[in-house]
Order: sequence, then C-alpha cells, then structure tokens
Amino acid sequence: MELIAVCDSKTNTAPDFPIGWWSVARSHELEPGDVKSVSALDRELVVYRTDSGEARVHDAFCPHLGAHLGVNGKVVGESIQCPFHGWQFGGDGKCNHIPYCETIPSRAKVQNWPVSEVNGEIYMWFHPTGADPDREVPIIEQIGDEHWTEPRQVEFNIPVHIQDIAENSCDPEHFQYVHKQNQTPPSSVEVEDDGAVHLRSEIEAQGMKGDLHATMFQPGLARVMTSYGPGAEMLVYNSAQPISRNETLLRWTLIVRNEIAEFVGDQVMDGIIEGLSDDYPIWENKVHRKQPIFCKGDETLVLFRKWVRQFYLPESPRGQQ
Repeated sequence: MELIAVCDSKTNTAPDFPIGWWSVARSHELEPGDVKSVSALDRELVVYRTDSGEARVHDAFCPHLGAHLGVNGKVVGESIQCPFHGWQFGGDGKCNHIPYCETIPSRAKVQNWPVSEVNGEIYMWFHPTGADPDREVPIIEQIGDEHWTEPRQVEFNIPVHIQDIAENSCDPEHFQYVHKQNQTPPSSVEVEDDGAVHLRSEIEAQGMKGDLHATMFQPGLARVMTSYGPGAEMLVYNSAQPISRNETLLRWTLIVRNEIAEFVGDQVMDGIIEGLSDDYPIWENKVHRKQPIFCKGDETLVLFRKWVRQFYLPESPRGQQ
C-alpha cells in the first residue's frame, strides 16, 4: 500500500547559498570609523571601515567570550575593537592586541571575508570551503559616469531564496500571468561567451518601442539596460544580500541618461516596485522545486537550472539545483 506524500511545504528545502559576491552595504552607509551589524548567509557579520577608508567584513562574535563586534564595537586605526574586553582584530581576522596581556593566543581570530568595493556598494566573497575569489565583481561603468544621473536607490526584503528570485529573469512566460501583460514578450535567453546569462527582449512603454538587455552575472547580481534610441537609455542594477535560505534583501539602483532625466526616473522606480509587488505573493507562498517537472516550452528555465549549478558544490546534499 502506497501512502500519500507529505505536504511539499514540510519536505522541500531551499538550496545552499551560491558561491559568489554578495552585497552587504552601500558605500555611503559606512564612513571611516563606522561599524555596522549585518545578517547575511545565515551568519552574523561586522562590517566596518578603517581610519584609512578600507571596508572590511568579519564574522561578528569575538572568540574570547562571544561579544558581538558589530554592537558597540569600535574602530581603532586599522582594527576593530571588541566592546567587552578591548581585544582588537586586524584585516586578516587575527587578534593583534589585548590591552591587559602581551601574549596573544594563536587561536584568537575571527573569520575574515574577502571584500570588494565597487558600484557604490560593499561586497563580500562567499565560498563554503573558504576558497579565495575566482572572479571579480562586475563593474557597472555607467554608475558615476558624468553622462548619467545620480542613482536612485531602493531596497526590498523578499521571503524567498535568491535562486528563485534570479530564476524569474529566465521565465518570460510568467509576465503574462503574474504581471498581467497581454502576451509573452518576444525574447531570447542565452549563456554567452562571458559566462553570463543574457536576456534580450523587445518592449513598449507609453507608446515607445525599445530594446531590453538583461545580464545575470551570478544569482543576485544583474544589470538591465533599456534603450529607446541614442541618448535615451536607462540602467537598473540589482544586487542581493541573502539573509537566510528563505529571506533575501534586494538592492536596486536606477540611473538614466541625462538627456531623458526629466522624463523618466520616478515612474520607472514605481514600475519596479509594482513589478515586485506582483511577484511577492508567489515568492512568499511557493516552495523550491529541486527537481521541477518541465515541459517543452520551458527551455529558458532548463537553461537557467543548468547554468546555476556552477555556483554550488557538486558534492553538497543540496548542491544539485
């Protein structure tokens, strides 16, 4: 006798965290000497900027008696000082000063995470084995360019794993049903020579036809360029901070060419918010399908699932996505 399966919500588990660069703060949020407590990747982190201006990310809990370095911790020169007993930790995570003891235990250190600061954001590199970065954060050259506007920025907490959010970019069929478009927009999705997923589509907004080109560098790092002609372009950059396997903080940055600054901007950001509002009930109530049943019309989703495997360890129990 075969029993009915247990409800999927009780058995389906979200994937591990993908290997890659993850946004943990915007640069303007961290002045020299500032200390910030951040939750990411199921970890508590301390993010701080040294007196010389270098951003650093460590695990938050002091190896001495477990105080949180991000709560009342203090920057001392190029080190972070524990608020409990004054132990200090340098850029490599090792304790370099104990105010009441000359001998420093060899095991007195916190996990240090490689950091990159570009695109107006601070990123940490995550690899489950602690391996060094094997790629750089893609630089969005238009951010800070004099021909483009100052960034408009917005953030959202989304109750779903980062992979499920990224998968939306390779799912043109859902636009007709979730976003109430009249039909599925003509589009192509391919993995190109740079290793990224590229989606190209023809769009129409307020009677104007344009071309959309979305580039996904990794789950959680994507650039969307929309062009309505020379000098009529806008760019949306999306970075992610996975808080847990079921919660993701999305950071969106919007810039447009100066030539069209007075015509677009706020309404585009409103459109992003509206689009995420459409997706939110799906994300909030779905389960992650490790082995979904695809049909012949799901070619782009199959492509995404094959592409995303490279960001997980093959031997991980949840690494086959």
